[in-house]
Amino acid sequence: METKQAEKDQSQNRNNPKPVYKRSKADGHPMLHPGSSNRVRRTIDAFGRIYSALFYKVEVHGLENIPKDGEVLLLAKHARNDDIPIGLSHALFRRRWNCWGVMKDSLARPRYLDFFLKCGGIPLNRDEPSKSKKHLLFAREVLYRGNLMVIFPEQTTVPYEMGEGKSGAFRFIVGKPKKPLPVSLLGFEYEPRGRFRRTKITLRVGETRELHPGQDPEEFLHECMHELARLSGLVYPFERETNATLKEMEGIAS
Repeated sequence: METKQAEKDQSQNRNNPKPVYKRSKADGHPMLHPGSSNRVRRTIDAFGRIYSALFYKVEVHGLENIPKDGEVLLLAKHARNDDIPIGLSHALFRRRWNCWGVMKDSLARPRYLDFFLKCGGIPLNRDEPSKSKKHLLFAREVLYRGNLMVIFPEQTTVPYEMGEGKSGAFRFIVGKPKKPLPVSLLGFEYEPRGRFRRTKITLRVGETRELHPGQDPEEFLHECMHELARLSGLVYPFERETNATLKEMEGIAS
């Protein structure tokens, strides 16, 4: 009986392979970013699973829609700060380890000892984006090096409703793709279930889309925001960004 059970377990593992854990190569940038660390990624992966088990009941749908390799831009809903460890441990790290993301620049302060940078975070000054030009260029380089890059289009936490999608970092990082760029969408839906019960959180990954060369990035992002809202059990109430917002980001690129 033990032999049959062992053969059954081996068969299941072959049908559901886990992402390969590889030692990360030097992938930083002199005087700009220390590079990522698989040890730090492992740490936040473990923290996310333990933390979520204590406070949340997690469901994940559509995980197979995240490509396992190659460059991928992932747009995610940002409802709470908990999105980050839970999204990594229950979704992204279950498909691949080479995940990076744009984060607020305060997480790059010296007191954090580069922890969030080594997890793959790339800082963005949301108040003065022009000061982050070098970091956004680095983010573009990392993406097209064959990694997964996460962007929160709302650029801040917006619980139980959709914030307006900001196209600045999106447009700057994708640049002018020479071939179709895969874009994945990750929605978070939080459902409180009472004072003494764990909050239910549902992660939904939509079907991968492609941003084609010459395609209007503003229109593409606007369509993605509507789908991101649907994946999060919400409605996206905004029109496309104003010309004033677009001109502000064009000034960064110049």
